[in-house]
Amino acid sequence: MHDILPNVEHRHCVRHLHNNFKKRHPGETIKDMFWGCARATYVNRFKAEMETLKQYDESAHKWLMDNTSPRHWSRSHFRTTVKCDILLNNLCESFNSVILDAREKPILGMLENIRICLMERLRTKREWMRKMNEEICPKILKKLEKAKDDAKSNIARWADDDRFEVTHMYGGTFVVDMKRRTCTCRRWELTGIPCSHVVCCVGLQQNEPEHLVDPCYSRDAYLKAYEPAI
Repeated sequence: MHDILPNVEHRHCVRHLHNNFKKRHPGETIKDMFWGCARATYVNRFKAEMETLKQYDESAHKWLMDNTSPRHWSRSHFRTTVKCDILLNNLCESFNSVILDAREKPILGMLENIRICLMERLRTKREWMRKMNEEICPKILKKLEKAKDDAKSNIARWADDDRFEVTHMYGGTFVVDMKRRTCTCRRWELTGIPCSHVVCCVGLQQNEPEHLVDPCYSRDAYLKAYEPAI
């Protein structure tokens, strides 16, 4: 059976996972530790966060180990092919809130309401993006600007033509490989958006980080996604 299933990644909504977790392990401190494990982007960081949780509450650590796998809920174990590090199912929640009225109707009326909603959304998104002049989507540009600000706390050093060692002023050392488009913090691979370590290296090269953003965030890719008309 497993041989014919699509080779896709399955992720849990971390908010819903925490709702189950906190029934046995309530409290703000342990909640912060739990989310620290979920937000960790590389394995060693995840292990360190899990060890902190274990030292604080061993039974909480055991609950997570026994009831779920980190590949379903921690960024440190997510695949890097989809360029998405989202931990919540907000997309589903947003869709559900839009179709609340439609859900109360008979099946044909419900489907017709959803069809009209999608038709109008596709048109609205197309028109909105056509007015944009930037080659990269606006929200991605904001994230890139934050990475530029965070880059000020890092020091990059050349290792060879394509690789750099980046040290954070408060501790932590990372390796950036421009040729392979990787950073050992894994944020670049996870999201397709250069992390602060990469931005720091790009500055050393006297280049701009915008050209390192994954093509899926381009204006052309956005328009192509909303191109079909219903």
